[in-house]
Amino acid sequence: MAEFSSFVIQPKGHALMSKLIAGSGTCNFSAIRTSTTVYTQGQLESGLTSLTNIKQSTEISSISRINNTSVNIKGALNNKDLVTGYTVNTIGLYAIDPDEGEILYAVARAIQAGYMPPYNGITSSGILFDFVITVGNAENVTVIVNPAAVATQADVIEINAKIADLAGYVGYTDDDIVGVEVDYENRTFTRLAGAVGKTPGADFDSILAFGGRRRCNLADNGTVNAYYGDSGYIENGSNGQVMVEQPKFYYKVVPLKLDRVTNGKGFHLRKARYYVSDTKLEGFKVHPAFIQDGVERPFIYLSAYEASVFDTSAEKYLLADEQIVDFTAGSGDKLASIAYAKPTSGATQSGATRNGFRKLAANRGEGWSQAYAATVSATQLLLIIEYGTLNSQTAIGKGVVDKASGGGNESEITGATTNLGNTSGMVEGTNGLVSVTYRGEENFWGNIWAWVDGLNIYNQSDLYVADHGFVDDSSAEPYKD
Repeated sequence: MAEFSSFVIQPKGHALMSKLIAGSGTCNFSAIRTSTTVYTQGQLESGLTSLTNIKQSTEISSISRINNTSVNIKGALNNKDLVTGYTVNTIGLYAIDPDEGEILYAVARAIQAGYMPPYNGITSSGILFDFVITVGNAENVTVIVNPAAVATQADVIEINAKIADLAGYVGYTDDDIVGVEVDYENRTFTRLAGAVGKTPGADFDSILAFGGRRRCNLADNGTVNAYYGDSGYIENGSNGQVMVEQPKFYYKVVPLKLDRVTNGKGFHLRKARYYVSDTKLEGFKVHPAFIQDGVERPFIYLSAYEASVFDTSAEKYLLADEQIVDFTAGSGDKLASIAYAKPTSGATQSGATRNGFRKLAANRGEGWSQAYAATVSATQLLLIIEYGTLNSQTAIGKGVVDKASGGGNESEITGATTNLGNTSGMVEGTNGLVSVTYRGEENFWGNIWAWVDGLNIYNQSDLYVADHGFVDDSSAEPYKD
């Protein structure tokens, strides 16, 4: 990383400054240029009118006034067009004098020279310039960025993103970021940033992504009728579906070790860091569960219980997995999330496919669907960060996974975790035979097989995902590779 001395204003720069102070002219800074020439401080102080051996030039990306006499200038260079590298020994700031045209306004020499490598065809490197320069009369500086600097602005954004990525590699220390490092090869887990020293449960409640999760009664039009603990809250479906309100959060994944997949696409992730934040930070993105068809939402609602069905013609919930569900389009039967019902299986019905249940979910109204890849991954991400493990069965409980095989639907009735409310835990009883919950979502694993929408898989390695317009056997839009 190069280190430069302070800018020395050159003779023509002083002349322009005099005009600015007198109010007889304006100044438009035009470019930053790098040179391989090594100048002494004495040479800069005696004055230069031009630089030799200029290697790169960039437009100014932004100018902002600091006070009456100074401005802040930003610009950036990258090596995308460099065939050979060079050593940056000097940088010059150029300006447009209304009488003389472009002039060398100020120069800074490298105390510690930096090297700009040639482009390797894979990743680019860059230099970000951000400095304050004296102008004498900031009011007369034209704060208009050259339209050609749009690419430079993009470079600034790119370099800031690289800096954010570097922070992810080095490790964040912010309390408002929680994370975990997963070493898949050695099966080790290390808490990161604000998660250091925390234990699952109450320690994470102050973080909205975790503590803001709460069960509620949700009307078909998306209105919350009551929250867990309210007097009107009830889980039998009479006051709306029992859902878990999940506040929007931002995330970042930093791969630390990758192995290319042999005879396939992509990479095996061998070591990575996973971060979550309630606020948008540099390098973080809103989790895709909160963006659907380009629309970003402050909350999503996850099913608190495994699905049962409301029989529209009989005007009642099917509580015993009755095999009378109408899976045809427009039938009116609706997928439901309520307590005290046998999860629906469609065990003897030919229409009980992912597409069949997709229709039942859509029958409840606009915005309703089965759980899909992004919503499931949101819960998974929060769980592994909070518990610092991928083994949820050890962390919380095995779930209903050890029951003897039977001839029909052997799942447990929903609602066993009603009293656990918004917390995580296992129902009293034999581990492996009783229900579990993660912050309001009962039996996120175990009990009965469940469909996940928005994900189509071909040849075991070709995956296509979508956040709306779900269909089977398709890789076409809106599905993306």
